[in-house]
Amino acid sequence: MANVFRQKLLASTLLAGSMLVATAAAAQDAPADNNQSVELPSTDSTEADDAPIIVTGSRIHRDNFTTPSPVNVYTRDDRVLAGSRTTAEILQSPAVTSGTSQINGSFLGYVSEGGAAASTVGLRGLSSSRTLVLLNGRRLAPAGVGPQLVSADLNTLPTAMVQRIEVLREGASSVYGSDAIAGVVNVITDDKVNGLTFDAFTDQPIEHGGGGRSYRLSATGGKVFDRGHITASFEYRQQTGLRVGDRKEFSCPRDLYFDPTTGAEVGQHDPVTGQLMCFPYTTNGGSGIASGYGIAQSFYPQPASRITYNNGDINQIKAVNGLDRTSASPTQLQDHLLSPVKTYTGYVNGAYELGMLGDAEIYGEGLFTRRESHQDGTYQLNLSGGGLSPNNEIYGGDYYGTPLSVYGFPTSPFYPNAVAAAGYQVFTPFVVPDRTTRSSQRIDFVRANGGLRGSLGLGDWHYDANFQYSLTKSRYELELIDVSRLNNALQTIEAPAGTPDNLVTVALPGQAGAGGRYTCASNYSGGTLVSGASCVPLNLYDPAIMLGGHIPSNVFDYLFVDNVGHTTFRQQTFSLNLDGTLFNLPAGPVRAAVGFEHRYDFINDVPSEAAQNGTLYNYSSAGITTGSDIVNEVYGELNIPIVKEKPFFYDLELDGSVRYTHYRSYGSDTTYHLNAQWAPAEFIRFRGNYGTSFRAPNLYEQYVADQTGFYGSAVDPCANVGTLDHSSTVYKNCITELTPILGTDNPLTPQIEGAQGFIATAGPQVTTRGGAGNLKAEHSTSWGVGGVLTLPKTIADFSFAVDYYHIKVKDEVSVLGNLILDRCYEADDFGPNNPYCALIAPRLPASDPQKGNLSSFLNPYLNVAQQGVSGIDFDLRYSTPLFGGKFRLAAQATRMLHQTFQLFATDPVNDYNGTLGVQGAGSGPKWVGDVDLRYTLPSNNVTVRWGIKYVGPQNSGDGETVAAPLVGNVLTDLHAEPYWEHGVSIQFRWADVGQITMGANNLFNALPPTLSSYPTSGGQFTRVGNYYNSSNYDLLGRTLFINVTRSF
Repeated sequence: MANVFRQKLLASTLLAGSMLVATAAAAQDAPADNNQSVELPSTDSTEADDAPIIVTGSRIHRDNFTTPSPVNVYTRDDRVLAGSRTTAEILQSPAVTSGTSQINGSFLGYVSEGGAAASTVGLRGLSSSRTLVLLNGRRLAPAGVGPQLVSADLNTLPTAMVQRIEVLREGASSVYGSDAIAGVVNVITDDKVNGLTFDAFTDQPIEHGGGGRSYRLSATGGKVFDRGHITASFEYRQQTGLRVGDRKEFSCPRDLYFDPTTGAEVGQHDPVTGQLMCFPYTTNGGSGIASGYGIAQSFYPQPASRITYNNGDINQIKAVNGLDRTSASPTQLQDHLLSPVKTYTGYVNGAYELGMLGDAEIYGEGLFTRRESHQDGTYQLNLSGGGLSPNNEIYGGDYYGTPLSVYGFPTSPFYPNAVAAAGYQVFTPFVVPDRTTRSSQRIDFVRANGGLRGSLGLGDWHYDANFQYSLTKSRYELELIDVSRLNNALQTIEAPAGTPDNLVTVALPGQAGAGGRYTCASNYSGGTLVSGASCVPLNLYDPAIMLGGHIPSNVFDYLFVDNVGHTTFRQQTFSLNLDGTLFNLPAGPVRAAVGFEHRYDFINDVPSEAAQNGTLYNYSSAGITTGSDIVNEVYGELNIPIVKEKPFFYDLELDGSVRYTHYRSYGSDTTYHLNAQWAPAEFIRFRGNYGTSFRAPNLYEQYVADQTGFYGSAVDPCANVGTLDHSSTVYKNCITELTPILGTDNPLTPQIEGAQGFIATAGPQVTTRGGAGNLKAEHSTSWGVGGVLTLPKTIADFSFAVDYYHIKVKDEVSVLGNLILDRCYEADDFGPNNPYCALIAPRLPASDPQKGNLSSFLNPYLNVAQQGVSGIDFDLRYSTPLFGGKFRLAAQATRMLHQTFQLFATDPVNDYNGTLGVQGAGSGPKWVGDVDLRYTLPSNNVTVRWGIKYVGPQNSGDGETVAAPLVGNVLTDLHAEPYWEHGVSIQFRWADVGQITMGANNLFNALPPTLSSYPTSGGQFTRVGNYYNSSNYDLLGRTLFINVTRSF
């Protein structure tokens, strides 16, 4: 791993339909046809037009949508017309996220936030942990599997009930508390439903190949009565998985290296077709998985070689070194690109006026979501992982005529005679089974809150007291090899008489024990068959297994076990908010809000026993992660109208908020925010803001239990110490440390003896652990200026908003990985008193066969990094009568100016803007945007829509010449071309009956941009096939959708 940026690489792909377009900005007095939800026929809005409202970004009741903060609103009608499959799809669109990649169903790694198949949203490229998601103004707790539950899973949202989504893209910790560094997403449900509505939706890829289809069914019912309302819904959603082989575009990944002179593509060729190979394994494994051959080693003075069988004949072997390899395993075509997901969502809300306690209203809300998801993936069985027994039978043949068994080597009865005859005594194949392994998740998420709100009897002062309880209970399952079972299957005896056939493997002709019946030594004890014995010997050298992965089912079922883990996350909150008018000024009432919030968070993640014990083969160990935190906060907010309806001062007002926070885990913080808006005339408004925000270390960063993994030997700063600059600090520190272990150098042969001749042959174990007690909160400052032009409707129904933003985050919580080693050995104060060196265990002693190698180091979460982002948002809205109907245009765009990341204060500041970059450090296109064109016919019953999404280019080395192992100097293409995606739809409405909406997403079947693999980093930029894997791009291709709504 070259550096921390590549360690933190994370890219993902969005199931994107046509982009939804926000309003120009809620900072203007918003007309109902654009910023308010267009009600479906199932709803009957009875809300009074003059009822006070609360806009996202404030806790003060206001008379309209006028706010100094840039708030974008996305309505239910936007979602329906655009054919969006989920609420997550709206929120993860490039126009909302500024074109930065998001985690969704295409990111299937267990170590992702929320675990596999989770969907999260992060604004401004600052990650989902720095974006706060609310449901009806209240915090939406994390959901998912594994210990990394740090942000809300958008799969839990009740799509059928979502009326609108308000997105505030500026820091708001002084209003909402921790996590609101980049902004706030507030999902608002409908609470004024009269009647019963059924809704059905499906989205079908034109070229589906069995995958990528979406279905959604929902029923919503409600009743509004004199003193309250009750609303409930149930929704079922299914997304079928998309496999690599379901799209021809993704089913043949190559490295995409090109000859610098001719421009022709170069690389590994398929030995059968002679064409460039799909899934090559020639340089870094970024495209394919090694399979169908093995590493043969000799005790004689001859080099190791890659060996396979010639034409599948065990009696004939051939070398496949250099660019030669066997054909790739077709099992990889069964890997999931998009996770299959099913969700079951129930939602209810209600309110009832008590007629007492200041016209008090008691209210409540309940949400239950079950998510079921799974992922199939290719597994490679090799014999290079930790935990393998030295008694495993991977040896064969003889040494100068004497069988190896005489020397005590555990020889295999299945060892190929042809390999032994070629002088190789050790043979370790790479095997890819012809069936995938499965990971699965089941998440139950419950959220319930209730409260009392009403008038205090002091002018227009209101109170709102609320208690909320959220619970995630999840189960996750991983199908992996238990290393003890693998060891058993590789240690055999001749099967005694009476051994059941299902416990026996027969050696094949051409193998050392040809015709013999063998069983696992572990099946017998003292010559007696052990009760419940189930081990079956694994014949790795069987051509059917080594070449085709056809592991017999009884062997496969014994080796692979289901490892079950459980996660619990619990959150309890209590809040009390008071707001009203303090006094009146000539320009209007001075309003205020004050309040108190209490929150308790608890996590308990219990991995499988094998994961805890570290006995999963080629898989990191994980301990039990458990911990809790308590936070208490008080806040205040003020709205001051200074001048109203005066010359050059049609409106001038100030807003300010402050919050004091105390966390049990790390201490206290105070944040504040100031907003101002000035309208010199009714049609023009300027606004500005400045504030501070924070993010407290989440439970994962504090309490994650020790998770172990291994680095390669190349991360050792002393890996080849003799080649280092002898005047460098690193060289001097290496010699100082290695000399007591390896001795002083022989002056006649300094390069091969003693400390100076050290060459690392093994890598260290790394243990990642939480930083509880040592971490402090991240802090940010943000500021912005902007303006909104709204023409009088006598001229045109037109508005245009421009906003500049700037956010800087300090003390970001991060892990350093192998940079800990670099920082230690580069230090002048090298030794145990250096904070980085203190994390590194002593090197292996002289008595160890691997003497001098690094043994292990700790990788705790630390406050180290600094990140910044700035840019300009553009929002435009225009509508006009046309041919008796109504034409509407809405456009939204973002120009990112800077996306900077600095790991250490002494490091240079890296700006990744406009590059492919790396997730977690900020990166993405400079320009993103979308356009929404609609025309409603004169009858007002038919609307047609055309949507356009644009993602600008990203360049990280177009035409760069690099040295690729085996291939030599090659040209790489690391340039993502501009991406355009179109969608069309038509909607038919029948008053009091329902509506039908149908259309096409990705109308012209736009594909993500192609990228080369990168030779030195294992594929630096994540790809799907040959295409860039980012949520900005659509993986499904052209799809047709239909949405039918029927009301009663």
